[in-house]
Amino acid sequence: MLNNALSYNPLKGIFPSGMIGLKLKKALQPSLIAILLAVGLIGFVIFKIPQVWSALTDLNIFKVSPLNFEFQTPVWVTDRLRNDIKNVAALQEEYGLYEDGLTRKIAEAYCKLPVVKRVDSISRIFPNTLDVKLALRKPAAIVQYGNKSYLVDNEGVVLPNEYYLMPNPDYDSPYIRGSKLSKPPPVGSTWSDRGIAEGIELIAFLRLNNIHNLFKVVVVEVANVRKKGRSEKSEIILWTEANTQIRWGCSSLIKQTSELTNEEKLQNLLSIAKSEGTALKQMEYVDVRWDKPIGKRLVSLGSEVEER
Repeated sequence: MLNNALSYNPLKGIFPSGMIGLKLKKALQPSLIAILLAVGLIGFVIFKIPQVWSALTDLNIFKVSPLNFEFQTPVWVTDRLRNDIKNVAALQEEYGLYEDGLTRKIAEAYCKLPVVKRVDSISRIFPNTLDVKLALRKPAAIVQYGNKSYLVDNEGVVLPNEYYLMPNPDYDSPYIRGSKLSKPPPVGSTWSDRGIAEGIELIAFLRLNNIHNLFKVVVVEVANVRKKGRSEKSEIILWTEANTQIRWGCSSLIKQTSELTNEEKLQNLLSIAKSEGTALKQMEYVDVRWDKPIGKRLVSLGSEVEER
């Protein structure tokens, strides 16, 4: 009896063998299926979606070509610029709109062009359009060197003459001339010459106030601009159509000077124009550098001249 009591398992009478395991198996099956599905889905996403995306973006509908770019260019550029900007050697014939590094590649290629000052933005537009905004360098002055003329922008960068229509409605400035100018650098490089820098700055002031048109200024002479030190001569002389000198002096780039400011020199010039006219046809020269403007007026041909 004792042996039987010891061998008796009362649980068998209450829970038949395998019942607990069967219920646990039924309870785990839905969760296991969900896990397997999730793992499968993640695997598909990791390994298949990139392949599907690559295949889709490789379709012709997502291709862009620089040859098909349309640019809204200013009126002062030539057809050659419009053509060359579509045929940049550094660009491929075709790109996938969604390929890695596309905007960087386009920006780097255009930034190498001497006429492009900067790339403002490049954005993708579904399904096959690139919106590219370029800032073009604009001529600020014409520099006469020997028997050749060079275009420079406001930073002194030499521009390709063949890309710009000169003259044009947006450009009517006098040109810069000087017997001591440094040798012109290659196109796309900065012409590092103090005379040119001062000439560009003064031309910008003249154009801002329309003085070059009012007084018919045709040349900004910078031959007296010194590389070092100061001179009693007028550093910059403006020549008019009537061959009159306007002795302007230094540009505003020179900070330490006893001369008047550009604005004060302009007032001196206008005060002379009240009596002599803006054409200054009767004047050999006028000097507007100091508080009291002076000049030399031609009385008549063959007669004495008088200081004013």
